[in-house]
Amino acid sequence: MPSPRGGILTTMSNELMDPNAASLRRPTLWMERLLMLAFLVCLLVGIAALAAFLTLRAEQRPSLTVDPLAAARSEFILPQLALRELAGDSAAGLAAQAIQAGQLETARVILTFAADIPPLERASRLNQLGELYLRADQSARAGQVFRLIVPAAILADSVPPLERAQRLAQAAQGLLDGGYERAAAEIVVQALRIGTQTPQLLPAQRSQIFNELRPIAAGINDRALIAQVTDLARNPYLTGAGVMITPTLTTLGVPVPYDSATQSAIEARQQAALLLAERINLTGGVDIDPEKASLVQALLAEDEARTRFYQSVQEISLQQQLWLLLDQRSWLAVKARIAMGGYGMSLIPAWEEQIDAIRNELNASHSFLNTVFDALAAAQATPLEQAMLRVEAQHWMAEQAERGLYPNAPVQDISQRLRVTQDDLARLVEPVALPIAYEEQAALPGYRIQPVP
Repeated sequence: MPSPRGGILTTMSNELMDPNAASLRRPTLWMERLLMLAFLVCLLVGIAALAAFLTLRAEQRPSLTVDPLAAARSEFILPQLALRELAGDSAAGLAAQAIQAGQLETARVILTFAADIPPLERASRLNQLGELYLRADQSARAGQVFRLIVPAAILADSVPPLERAQRLAQAAQGLLDGGYERAAAEIVVQALRIGTQTPQLLPAQRSQIFNELRPIAAGINDRALIAQVTDLARNPYLTGAGVMITPTLTTLGVPVPYDSATQSAIEARQQAALLLAERINLTGGVDIDPEKASLVQALLAEDEARTRFYQSVQEISLQQQLWLLLDQRSWLAVKARIAMGGYGMSLIPAWEEQIDAIRNELNASHSFLNTVFDALAAAQATPLEQAMLRVEAQHWMAEQAERGLYPNAPVQDISQRLRVTQDDLARLVEPVALPIAYEEQAALPGYRIQPVP
């Protein structure tokens, strides 16, 4: 059997004997090189195109920080259910019905606009809704819903620390399941800070928080975070320091009775909304013009009656002023929802054209509320109670900004007020256990608990 070396020598010998053989190989070699170069160019173009496609797809994916008020899709809202809220039914109960019926956009718009659902209940419903969006393979919308759990868990002082940490764990898990790993990691850190910095928690409660976070952290590609959660779960015997805010804000408002004209207008609107909802149920949305016209007329009449009522009230206490401003804000939220198709149908085109003005009114109502909050704080019996209420009021403002009910909120101004009020409280007693500041550069921008030294 001839050796390879012998074969090469034979080939070279043949080429030396036949010059045409070498000349035939040279074009073939150049052709091979040309084809290889063309292949590499095509490969690079393909990789670049794939990268551009993935980048464009990521850019087109709905943002977690989309305006909550504008996020619900009106064409998927079930009007006969949504209108029941205008008929006087409880928003919390209607949200539960919508979730049970699989009416995701209806539940979403109710939970977004309702101002009277307790924070803890609202967070629980949002978690249920987010899971339904995930099952429906709508991860971007699920992420937006899970993100709305965060404000109540961080900023609602009426929610106990353990429940706040648990809601953050739910939000982090939902964000992770939706593909928002960086945002999920940030929320895990927030829950850890509640678990480590809250002074009143027992070791068993801290252990519960840390152990609930372990499987979530395990799904995040962050070794340092995994190690931190693991270490804390193994040693929950910590002593938090600082003062927690004692919630009093929700107890301060004193209702002002409506005048007869406003009360009659409210009752007329509720009756008209009920008749329209029942008519839609009966006919499937066909031949509803008379009932719809009656509701439109009732809404316009109520808006006029409320405007006169809010302007006519004189010589009332600060507590009554607080209730009145919150009531007016709730009505403006209803008007904004109507203007944005939030009841599943177009009701008042004139309000739709005035949506920017309505949002500006909603925004301005918070400036008036800030003034009343300051006055109420100054009226408290002791400097400590005054400082506590000032911090709590800014927590409330920050929560409304993140919920979307404070449109175009001056987030940095609120953060500055938070810093000042927290510093004032620290000078009186001790630093706040869960200090808050706005984090603009985070994967999920918002008001977040800061670490303490």
